[in-house]
Amino acid sequence: MDTSYLLLTCAVNKNIEVANSIQQLSGVEEATPVHGAYDCIVKTELPHDKLHKLVLSIIRPMRNVRSVITLHDAPSTVI
Repeated sequence: MDTSYLLLTCAVNKNIEVANSIQQLSGVEEATPVHGAYDCIVKTELPHDKLHKLVLSIIRPMRNVRSVITLHDAPSTVI
């Protein structure tokens, strides 16, 4: 499986609610509300095609989600 992290910005004071909702989704390992530049960090273990569907079809349309930045794992390389 591929590990990816999602950095979410949420509506004001809705990061805990969003994290609790996202934590229930299949393929989500962790959803943690945070303070700072982002409001919630989500760790997933999904192939890229399923992650794409999760982000576009489920997470982005959520009422209190304002934006999503996706960070994919980078393959190991030898320099």
